Amino acid sequence: MGAPTVEAPTGQRPRWLLRSSVWSAYLLALAVVTVVFGLPTDRIYQAVWIVIGIAAFTPDRPWREHVRTLVDWVPLIAALVVYDHTRGIANTLGMPVRVDELVTAESWLFGGTVPTVWLQEQLIHDGERPWWTLLTGMVYTSHFVVPWLIAAIFYVQSRERWSKYMRRIVLLSYLGLVTYVLLPAAPPWFAARAGVIPAEIHRGTGFGFHLVSVDVSNDWLAAQGNPVAALPSLHAAFALLVTVALWPLARRWWWKVPLALFPLAMAFTLVYGGEHYVVDILAGWAYVGLTILLARAWERRRRPAEPPAESLP
Repeated sequence: MGAPTVEAPTGQRPRWLLRSSVWSAYLLALAVVTVVFGLPTDRIYQAVWIVIGIAAFTPDRPWREHVRTLVDWVPLIAALVVYDHTRGIANTLGMPVRVDELVTAESWLFGGTVPTVWLQEQLIHDGERPWWTLLTGMVYTSHFVVPWLIAAIFYVQSRERWSKYMRRIVLLSYLGLVTYVLLPAAPPWFAARAGVIPAEIHRGTGFGFHLVSVDVSNDWLAAQGNPVAALPSLHAAFALLVTVALWPLARRWWWKVPLALFPLAMAFTLVYGGEHYVVDILAGWAYVGLTILLARAWERRRRPAEPPAESLP
């Protein structure tokens, strides 16, 4: 006798077909746009894709819940757009840009050697980039995709988890912004061009990144680069924040290994690529700790009986 056939309850199959069809159409559209124009990088453009993706994942929800998605996301996206447009404000305030100080600190920490210079001398020969340059390009550009992908997944799974995560994203961004305004600092590639570092430094994070029709990494380097926003490294900070956010949800060790390696890979990419000093990386990680402490303090005051299960750090 064969196993009994289990039929889906009435009404479940049409709903499943609707969700699958809409979600597949969304993924196809996103894939086509990515191949033709590159990954969505503009903050608002990216947010539109995220909100549409959330709607496409559960298209049969009541319309009020779709409106709530907009209400939830718009203020946070607006706050991050403000951050994007003000992080270079130190250029207009006449604040002295720290160039020599970071080179001095880095040389002191590493016995007179700047790690970026040493890494490029060891790994870039006669202008030839190593084969794994593609991987560093992927790690670097993940900064513009992974934190927001995690935010979208959290939102679908648990609005409370998403709220905590986005609270830390915004707080970390603005802590960095305040530092950029009060203590503008230049990255290694800028110091080399200014003659403070007596060596040529290549901006290596985008070399060879030709997965789509344009060189995505180099486009982002041109569009997102900021010569006064090196300290702290928010690339390093966001990578660590992603790991911290996902760590409690990783039930098996094989999930924890890539999570542990992700911020380290980002740190290597940033230093090797001439985008940040090691001290920038360490400062970025310290800012993650400060962000978590401040967010937890605010959450305890607002809601003393916070459920600990699967909550963010």
